[in-house]
Parts: sequence; C-alpha cells; structure tokens
Amino acid sequence: MKLPRFALDLFTLPALDLGREFLLTNTRHTRDSLYIEKLVFLPLTHRKDRFALLTIHVSGKLALFRSGEDGWTVIPDMPTPYDDVCVFKGNLYGADSNGRTVRVRPDDGGLTLAAEPVFGGDKKFLVESEGALLLVDMYLSYYSCTQGLFHEDFDEEDVAGMGWERTVKFDVFRLDEEGKKWVELTDLGERVLFLGDDCAFSASAKDLNLGRGNCVAFRDDGLGFNRVLNGMGVFRLDDGKISPLSECAGFSELFCPPPDWVGLQ
Repeated sequence: MKLPRFALDLFTLPALDLGREFLLTNTRHTRDSLYIEKLVFLPLTHRKDRFALLTIHVSGKLALFRSGEDGWTVIPDMPTPYDDVCVFKGNLYGADSNGRTVRVRPDDGGLTLAAEPVFGGDKKFLVESEGALLLVDMYLSYYSCTQGLFHEDFDEEDVAGMGWERTVKFDVFRLDEEGKKWVELTDLGERVLFLGDDCAFSASAKDLNLGRGNCVAFRDDGLGFNRVLNGMGVFRLDDGKISPLSECAGFSELFCPPPDWVGLQ
C-alpha cells in the first residue's frame, strides 16, 4: 500500500528556526569513553570540512574533537563535573555543576574563565536567548514512591529507596561577559526557554502563539507518579509555579506528538 504524499508550502505556513541538535552515536572513537549524549558543533573556517565538536566525557571532563584528528582530546581541567556545553557567538562553552563556565579554544583545547560559579541548584543548562547567554539552574528534590503504590504482597524492604527526582524550581542568570559573572534574572519578558536532554533553546511566545512568555518548558518524569503528558512541565518565573504541560494553554499543541529534542524513548 502506498502512503499518501504531501508537501508543506512555507510561503503560506511560517517556519521558525529554533536550533540544531547533535547527538553522538556509539563508534570506535566514542565507545567506553563518551556518553551518548549532547554535543555541539563549531565550524572553524568557511570550509565545511573544518570543524570542532565539544561534549562531556564519562569522567565529567570536557572532550574536544577536531576534524582531521583520529580521536578525542579529554581536557584535564575539572573542579567539578561539567553539566552542559554550547556554542555562543562562535565560541565553545562549558558549564560545570557549580555554574563555573569556561570558553574552550578549539585549536588547542585551552580554557579561559568566562564566569565564576553560581552555587545552589542541581543541574545547569546553557541557553542562548536574543544574543545573550543564559545559565538555567534546575533544583531537584527526591520523592519516595513506596507508600500505597504496591500490591499488599510486596515486601517494603524490597522497594525501599524507590522513587524519583522531581524538579521544584529554576533560577535563571545572564552572562556578564566583561565582569565574568552570572547576573540573576527575574523576568524573561516574552521569551520561553526550552530545556531538553540533548539541546536547549529559546523562542518568542508571540511567534509560537502562546499566551505569554517568561517561563521555562522542561522535561520532568517526576511530575506525579502517573506521568503527565509527554513527561513535561512549565515553570513560570513570575510566580515560581510549576504546572504540567497539559494545564498550560498553547503548550500542549506544541508537543503532541512529542518532538525528538525532549529525549523520550
């Protein structure tokens, strides 16, 4: 049976370029040394065959790959494990679990301090938004699921410790490039930040036909034991409230079916 064919007319259907996602696969260069996770791509010249890749090694260190080389270079610097990497203004960046952020030189893997640490949360994300680099600090809390969820024949000792991590809040910071520090933001205006397993990006609420911005859409399997729609939630900066995606006007339509960037299996 032939499947129906269709075409999208971009002259009548607007399209937004939100970002690009890259993911490592298990090859001879990555096996047993790198997570199969997010990496960022940086072209080094106007020629397409010259580039650099940056990702996070299993040790928590940054790992750099340059076109023309046979393998990855693991950068030894690591006060604490790195959480995220990104490309900003044509440069490679990495942020560790304390928010300390470095700029990585693609030619030799040297590091330059871009911002001092921001302590507090449990996981850091780097996001570019309207020409600024933002650090999003996610706070997690552990929830036990041993009460009232199992058959009476279950032994409580067998399920002790079972539970999940649930997101409880976010802090957002903007990079002060000259001062080499993160400055906390309390308002994103009409921007919406999207945090996924393999990429993070921002968009205009108006362009997405959402009611309002100033929020963070994110993946969270812990929004209730029965899992909310697509395992995602929305955090509002104005009131600090987290809501399931299904309760936020406009968001449900954006993520049904769920896109690849949220990393659902």
